[in-house]
Amino acid sequence: MSEMNLKSEVEQLLAEIDRTHRYSMSKIYNLANRVFNKKEIPQSCASCLIRKARELRSWLNMQESETKVPKPAAETQATKRKSKKTGEGKV
Repeated sequence: MSEMNLKSEVEQLLAEIDRTHRYSMSKIYNLANRVFNKKEIPQSCASCLIRKARELRSWLNMQESETKVPKPAAETQATKRKSKKTGEGKV
């Protein structure tokens, strides 16, 4: 399975968890095992399920941050100087 499909599955699972506040033991562990290439036995304790969901969320955030291209340093510095002069963006 491609990484894009895996990312999409993780997004869907986390969206379902956020929407319903229900943690499906089989869904979480099956997906986590595929993402992290492990063979962990599903645990039904609430803290274990929450921890696994957090691990998946962290993995997804890392995947998304890797796909973003950082701005060149010169552009960032110019933007900072401009905002200091004009006072834009200050609350």
